[in-house]
Amino acid sequence: QVSTKPVLVQNEIHPYYQEKGIVEYMHSQGIIVEAWYPLGGRGHTGEQLADQTIVEIALAHNVTSAQVILRWHLQRGVVAIPGSSNPDHIEENISVFHFSLTDEEIARISVLDRGEKHDWY
Repeated sequence: QVSTKPVLVQNEIHPYYQEKGIVEYMHSQGIIVEAWYPLGGRGHTGEQLADQTIVEIALAHNVTSAQVILRWHLQRGVVAIPGSSNPDHIEENISVFHFSLTDEEIARISVLDRGEKHDWY
């Protein structure tokens, strides 16, 4: 029996694997959710960054696809810490506070969920 509730749980979460029920449950328990592979993960990031829905939303806000995905995580209350050693990508990844996604845009990303897990750990 575990008597200590975790403060944070890290799960694979990205537009193609959204873990909606898990995120909702963790939030209801006061547990922070951190996205593992917030942009899709090795070998899968490019596909998500090129996704037509993501690209259309990015163009509407004059931002990048990565910024749309990171903003989507933020608005869902999911912590996303994308890894990069590229200074331009690091700058891009933290520049997500000057725009917001609409409810309609959030709904459009919501339907991208394929239950597609990219890593088994």
